[in-house]
Amino acid sequence: MSALIKKYKDIDEYHSKHPDNIKELLETIRVAIKQTAPNAAETISYGMPAFKQTKGLIYYAVNKNHIGLYPGAEAIVHFKKELEKYTTSKGAIQIPLGKSVPVALIKKIVKFRLEADMKKNEVLLDGIYHELTDDIKNAIKSKKGVIDKWNSLTPIQRNEWICWITTVKKTETRNEHIERMMEELQEGIRQPCCWPGCPHRKPNFQKWFSKSKK
Repeated sequence: MSALIKKYKDIDEYHSKHPDNIKELLETIRVAIKQTAPNAAETISYGMPAFKQTKGLIYYAVNKNHIGLYPGAEAIVHFKKELEKYTTSKGAIQIPLGKSVPVALIKKIVKFRLEADMKKNEVLLDGIYHELTDDIKNAIKSKKGVIDKWNSLTPIQRNEWICWITTVKKTETRNEHIERMMEELQEGIRQPCCWPGCPHRKPNFQKWFSKSKK
């Protein structure tokens, strides 16, 4: 890391170093990103607030007269028409400090980045406690469009499906659960019906787990 790059512990600290009017703009950007990519991790990268899923989705930073938004070159090209009133470069958008934050546009850009990243890597997200097994992954990847449906679920909803499948003992029953999950995901059902919920999320079951996901 360059000596010229300031080190911050987290995004909260980065925001706190700026005046209230700028802090408000930064929080608006932050909320827009989090609402669009709720599973993305917040971090500091290259001295800037960054949001990462499998890799960096978007960064932002305060400059002298603007806030720089860094979604990558592909996003800049894709939204060229909508970005005409902003100064842009190969991978950056300048949002003037005297203007309001274009929340709707930021959400569209983050959604584009998220979908492009998922499509490129065929990433499948895990549950809040349970990780996907190979047989569930293979089933989800076998049907067009199911990857997007799966990744659009909340971490708890994904967790319920994984738990519902993996807690059964018989291979035949497990396969039946996977088939039913695939059918119901395509129908828009977001978690198993008539399922009391993952018992592993209950406090008295935590001792059975060596690894948990926040």
